[in-house]
Amino acid sequence: MHKIFINAIGKKDDKCYEALVQELVKNSKKYATIKIQNFFNKKINQAQKQQAKEIYSQILIPHMQESGINIALDPNGELIDSFAFAKIFKKHSVIAFFIGGAYGFEREFIQKCDMSLSLSPLTMSHKIAKVVLVEQIFRALSIVHNHPYHK
Repeated sequence: MHKIFINAIGKKDDKCYEALVQELVKNSKKYATIKIQNFFNKKINQAQKQQAKEIYSQILIPHMQESGINIALDPNGELIDSFAFAKIFKKHSVIAFFIGGAYGFEREFIQKCDMSLSLSPLTMSHKIAKVVLVEQIFRALSIVHNHPYHK
């Protein structure tokens, strides 16, 4: 059974996004437990670019998994297909994903992670990124467990 953590900088998601995410989390339950946390506070709201990135790091570093793999979502990260993404799930049973705020991550934070991935060359809001990530997690779990969803 996989343990998956999604840690995102941002306010609580709108109901329409939350419904999509929860449906995919529900579909994944036979293969994994998925814990999603959003982090947002007054300091983030008032911070300028570099200071905001530092705050993101301070908030997210304690949520890195020592016994698993830590993956930052970053526009400059590696672009992979769904089958390569599924290979991560074959190798690791504990996976933590990190979604940055409006300004992305500090280089130092990305370097602390085991890898960085790009979901697309397109820029997307963290709400959309979370939906895409959770769908790809379910797809990867389907590939690993030979479930027909991925076909």
